Amino acid sequence: MTLLLIFVWAWPAGGASAQAPGATTIYVNGQPVSTTAIVQNGYQLVPASWFRGLNVSVAWDERYRSAVVSAAPIRISFPSGERHTDYLRTGDTSWTRDQLDTRTTLIGGTAYVPLAYTARKLGFGVQYDARKGAATITTGEGAVFALAQQKRQPSGDELLWLYRITEAEAGSESYAGKVAVAASILNRVAHPDWPATIIDTIFQVEYYNGKAYYQYSPVLDKRIYSVTPSQETKRAVQDALNGSDPGRGAIVFYNPQKTDNAWVRSRPVTVQIGNHVFAK
Repeated sequence: MTLLLIFVWAWPAGGASAQAPGATTIYVNGQPVSTTAIVQNGYQLVPASWFRGLNVSVAWDERYRSAVVSAAPIRISFPSGERHTDYLRTGDTSWTRDQLDTRTTLIGGTAYVPLAYTARKLGFGVQYDARKGAATITTGEGAVFALAQQKRQPSGDELLWLYRITEAEAGSESYAGKVAVAASILNRVAHPDWPATIIDTIFQVEYYNGKAYYQYSPVLDKRIYSVTPSQETKRAVQDALNGSDPGRGAIVFYNPQKTDNAWVRSRPVTVQIGNHVFAK
């Protein structure tokens, strides 16, 4: 148990409350990465999906109601609402349990898991930088977190959700409109003010005065889970990944007939394509 507790480091709260996620910055190989976090008993918890940016597999096991984080040679299961994890290393025949001082917490469909414990269990270096006032993680591979900085093609999961959000938002739009929607999402991933992965950008939820604000309506109304991306949508996404951007660098888009959001309407317009206005 003494060795176990070494893995569970507490970071300063950084402004996040126990159940209302707040913005925080984590440094990965020296690069600042924005995400949300909550704090329990002095320990910082982040979305399990955040670890996808470290080339870690993250999935949800509905049967056991667990977030499952995997990277060779270990698989870690975080049961929702529980103060323990179960993990299996390559070559082991049975799972081992770690008791924690935090509880895996579901907020808006997002599973929050302890940052330092998870990172160390996966084999990453973890420290707290008092000067920066933030946790720092070292992967040992010099990897850069953001997709645009990695200069790589997205993973299968990233492609799946990019296809789906593009179909849900622009399925009835022109080909150029589809490319522009996908490109705007990629522009957010590359922008320092937004989450640094495709999945976190699509599913980002901001909390203000106790209210949740979704970035994309198909996530809020769950259409993203039921759409079937067309072949045209998939081609449009690939064009966006290859650098095509009819939205001219836009990071937001909206239908002026369907939104009265003052913030989005205040952004500098770059172009209108079909029913969507694109803006920076």
